[in-house]
Amino acid sequence: MPPLVTLPPSDRDARRIRWSRIVSYVLVVLAAVVFSLRPALFGDPQEQPAHALLHVWRIVLGVALVLAAAAVQVVVGLRWRRALRRRAEDG
Repeated sequence: MPPLVTLPPSDRDARRIRWSRIVSYVLVVLAAVVFSLRPALFGDPQEQPAHALLHVWRIVLGVALVLAAAAVQVVVGLRWRRALRRRAEDG
């Protein structure tokens, strides 16, 4: 059974965690910008048939960016835990 105490990350892991947080924050900010785009900014909805598609695609893109930000955090967390297990087995 693994110990309940988690060791602090190594310098390399700390850098990876820091960069993953920055990447996640940037992705979340981009998602907020995409969500805040109003389709009316791109012209009159009555004159442009693709107006509805723009509305749908900004939602899809925003959700994809949020999921990418979460995926970055999950992947980095799993790599860090795997490295901790390897260090515990080696030493």
